[in-house]
Amino acid sequence: MTTSTSSSSSEELKFYIHPQETISETLIPSLYEHLPYSNPIYSRMLAPHNTPSRHCLFAATFPPHFPIPEFYTIIFSDRSRKNESQIWVFNPLITPSYAQPLSNEHASLLSTHLKHALVFLKNTDIPDAPGFPFDPILKFACLHEVITNSLTSLSSQTSTSTSTSTPLIPYHTRWNLYLIPTAPSPNLPPPHPPPSSLTPSRVPAPHLNIVISTSTIPREPSTLLAQPSLCLLTPECEMVAWAFIGIDGTLATLYVLPSHRGLGIATYVARELIRRFGLGDFADLGFNGSSGFVHSDVKEGNAGSEGVMRVLGGKRSWESSYLWVDCAVVDEVCG
Repeated sequence: MTTSTSSSSSEELKFYIHPQETISETLIPSLYEHLPYSNPIYSRMLAPHNTPSRHCLFAATFPPHFPIPEFYTIIFSDRSRKNESQIWVFNPLITPSYAQPLSNEHASLLSTHLKHALVFLKNTDIPDAPGFPFDPILKFACLHEVITNSLTSLSSQTSTSTSTSTPLIPYHTRWNLYLIPTAPSPNLPPPHPPPSSLTPSRVPAPHLNIVISTSTIPREPSTLLAQPSLCLLTPECEMVAWAFIGIDGTLATLYVLPSHRGLGIATYVARELIRRFGLGDFADLGFNGSSGFVHSDVKEGNAGSEGVMRVLGGKRSWESSYLWVDCAVVDEVCG
């Protein structure tokens, strides 16, 4: 990997690449300390999909095996996933330890960190990664609202102060993020069992096409196949309901065929999948459920999904964003 970044401060802020084999000592402990606020990037960094051949990028604003400062940013990136989310970001300024809205000092500090993050990601070449050279669009996932607000503020300031007609953020969707503990709550009533004619199973590979066709978010079969999943099958092996836990700990693609709705099946599938995940039932896939949480992105006003979150014991915790940043204007914006 080769990289360069710049800083206008006298004491240069920079990102340091952390070898994947060291992150269990250098990055994961800090992220674990900040659970559940760090759950998306914590889970993503530990995903078994991060095989050495993918040459994923693990980086932070402190070097490996150095003392960790009070303020820092950690990044995970797998830009070879061209049709999927690629980049997760964490900074402790998103946690309740810091008053919201951020003070001017903290807001300025976060903005500086994010500017450097964009330049770092743009300028870091990984020639051995699949699909290199990368697409110039950086695809960020599950960003906390504090980080999103800083990026969008940067984008809006840029649109009025520079000559470029290309937006920094050409794509942006917002969701309500619900945190769901994997340990069953004694305060929740047990879910209604599914009809006896339906059999729980992991999602079989031949059924992935229907999962992909019913998802509003692009999914790759190879990614889904390696994720924790649960479905209900008829005696004829027709799949009538399913759910997955994504590579960043997201409860995703929860779906019930219209012919089987209204029976409480969605709640059963989701709760049973989360329970098995928390118990380590997917350790053979490389998922041990160690964070104690999954999370789910729900569109504002989606009453059905909001209802499922409530019966799962989920709590609306913050607004998350999926957004793209165009590398073509990063230097002009962050210079």
